[in-house]
Amino acid sequence: MLVRVTAPALAVLAALLTVSCGEPVQQIEWGGLRNLGPDINSPGKDEHPTFPRSGTTMYFASIREAGLGGYDIFVSHLENGDWSPAVTLPPPINTERDEFDPFITLDGSKLFFASNRDNPGTYWDCDIFVAEWDGETWSEPELYDSVFVTPDLPDWGAALTEDLQTFIFSSGRTPAKPRSVQILQSKWLGDRWSHPVALPEPVNSGGWEATPCVSPDGRTLYLNSDRGDADKRDVDIWRFELVNGRWTNPRLMTGPFLSPQHDYDPCLTADGQQFYFSSNREGGLGDSDIYVAERVRRRE
Repeated sequence: MLVRVTAPALAVLAALLTVSCGEPVQQIEWGGLRNLGPDINSPGKDEHPTFPRSGTTMYFASIREAGLGGYDIFVSHLENGDWSPAVTLPPPINTERDEFDPFITLDGSKLFFASNRDNPGTYWDCDIFVAEWDGETWSEPELYDSVFVTPDLPDWGAALTEDLQTFIFSSGRTPAKPRSVQILQSKWLGDRWSHPVALPEPVNSGGWEATPCVSPDGRTLYLNSDRGDADKRDVDIWRFELVNGRWTNPRLMTGPFLSPQHDYDPCLTADGQQFYFSSNREGGLGDSDIYVAERVRRRE
């Protein structure tokens, strides 16, 4: 996860989130915010959880001593209601370089992630790779598609709709200003991906918009952004709805998702009952931890 870093401060643990669903504004109540604990989180960075439809396997990125170097992708399995101790995915998924921002398709057959394995620079020099699961092992990762490759500019944070027809990702290829990041989208044309284009305002604000999470039907988009922060030092999670072909104005994810620090890498499970995210808020186990909130009910 490419994210700016600031000093930790107090966490905010309220539990009410206002959202727009393309209908009258509704209230979705979230509760039970919890840190995933030492089986998942480490003294380092733990970020960007992703799940197949079953919700019983979690992939995420981490910088920790158990890795091969830099960011690595780890996996954990839900066993009797608890996540098993995370283990690093072996080569060829992980290398001595950086592998981060994983995304698993809902059927669990494809794992997308960002890596700088082919570039000599920093983890900012990353591209999107994909590996396929044959039921026993992962294939050798490959650059996903030439349309998503931009020399010397970063592309990361891939997300796909359930029908595999829309590909959304973060990129520095069309910066509104130096070091800004935008959300790009590509459509499957039947035999190839369309040229990626930046989503228009209000999704992109000209600042830092990154690590999108899209609902299975493609009608709800979450991302982290520094919009609303005059100092441009912290990122928060925002939500958009697709209504009549246009994205609604953003709504800040408040309640348990909002703290004075970075809150980022949103991930809503396929059943919509759990919302995972990363944060470097106070009270964590390391530089950044993975948290989850449980959906309580919807009040009309």
